[in-house]
Amino acid sequence: MKFVQRRAGRYEFRFPLPDDLAGKPVPPPWPETLTAFVNARSGHFKTELIRSLQTNDGPTADRRVLAHITEAHRLVDQARRFLREGPAAGISPDQIAALARDHEIHLLGTDEAVRTKGIGLDMALEDGQGHHDGLGMTPDDLRAYQMLVDDLDHYTRQQAAQMRAGEATSAFVNRAMEARGIVLPPDDPAWRQLELAFLKAQRSALAGIRARLDGDDVATPERQSTPSGLALTAALRLWAEAGGAGARRPQPSSVAEAERAARRFVELHGDLPITAISKAHARAFRDALVRLPKALPARIGRLPLPELLKQDLGQYPRRNAQTVNKTLALLGGVLARAERDGHFEVLTAWSNPFHVGFDVAPAEREPYEPFSAAELQRLFASPVYAQSERPLGGQGEAAYWFPLIALFSGARRTEIAQLKLGDVRQGEGGIWYLDITNEGADQNLKTASSARSVPIHRELIRLGLLDVVAARASAQPASAPLWPSFTPPIDPKAKAWTVRRQMI
Repeated sequence: MKFVQRRAGRYEFRFPLPDDLAGKPVPPPWPETLTAFVNARSGHFKTELIRSLQTNDGPTADRRVLAHITEAHRLVDQARRFLREGPAAGISPDQIAALARDHEIHLLGTDEAVRTKGIGLDMALEDGQGHHDGLGMTPDDLRAYQMLVDDLDHYTRQQAAQMRAGEATSAFVNRAMEARGIVLPPDDPAWRQLELAFLKAQRSALAGIRARLDGDDVATPERQSTPSGLALTAALRLWAEAGGAGARRPQPSSVAEAERAARRFVELHGDLPITAISKAHARAFRDALVRLPKALPARIGRLPLPELLKQDLGQYPRRNAQTVNKTLALLGGVLARAERDGHFEVLTAWSNPFHVGFDVAPAEREPYEPFSAAELQRLFASPVYAQSERPLGGQGEAAYWFPLIALFSGARRTEIAQLKLGDVRQGEGGIWYLDITNEGADQNLKTASSARSVPIHRELIRLGLLDVVAARASAQPASAPLWPSFTPPIDPKAKAWTVRRQMI
């Protein structure tokens, strides 16, 4: 079938983008739905879309590719429409009015807080300040504050007369947009509408403040109730469950990490509706994670995040930026799933608030260092190989075979641990190979492209790997685990298995 290609024993979907899109620049901001088509680094459309079909069976691949073809053509239509018409309007009149209303409430609330507590100016004292009881404004407070309000009122009226917002008003607009995660192109007419709406809100707020300074009772309006909708923890459950039987689900370890991240976010901000989570929330969470150490004693680690940040944590090693980025990416994935399900349709413009990770310099990334020759000699001189010991921590025969298979195949420990008897196969020309896949209900891969067929090295055959498989296959079905100690859930058991542990 067209768009289906066999590569390394597996089938994949390959879709060349049409000439009017391939390699063409994409004007930002592009819709997130086009992310699959865009090279984010260069800002250009890709020339080809490649997706693994997760099978080595031809008829299965022909069936699975149909959905990919339909989706690709839908994205082509959307991409052409985007280039022709530009981005959709990023903000509605109702949103503009709501933002301006919030700005007015903020100014009135700030005034009320200042006048309730006072500043404590007393010009009769040498330094102009003395002991203040915090119960309202002094006469000098009132005079100084009146001058400030008069200046702000004059400045705002001048902007309104010119129909042109000043730098201070523009800064209020920018902060409000950023806090709500709303993205607009620089030349979007909505910016001017927002600035004029904020000017009107400032006029109204200052009129109320001047009335208060004349002794009138002007109440601060209450903010609208918190947006309703799917809460973060509920969105997390939907992401973790990923549909009914047969649906591909996140790995158990990823679910556990996401649950820990969501718990910390809720401790900091509460279980917010996902439509109310802003980049300001995500930034505050990111900056809190930076302050947390990599590991903590249990008695401290159980504290809620706000309480934890009050502790003296300087004695513990801090976590690195890559770890923080991974946590943000997990929560971003939860919201991306909710966005695909339509939970953000109430917002005319939405960008994922958790896309606030750090840029990590290549030199600062933590690489996986290979074993040195001395370390390999120490490993293969251990009692597991020298005296045929099988320590409890090594999980039986896994203690012997895991390091050898990893050495001669390059497979990850989780990939080795989840092998089934039927994954050891003999192909054309009598060549034996490991079929590393995620097709089993309890099999997972780090990425879709990790599915592959790996020839079994002749040294592994000489050492008796095929004999081990044959002996176990004589009493078990092909779907049985190759390693008896690694029954579902496999992922946490594999993560707990290390070369150090298997030597204990």
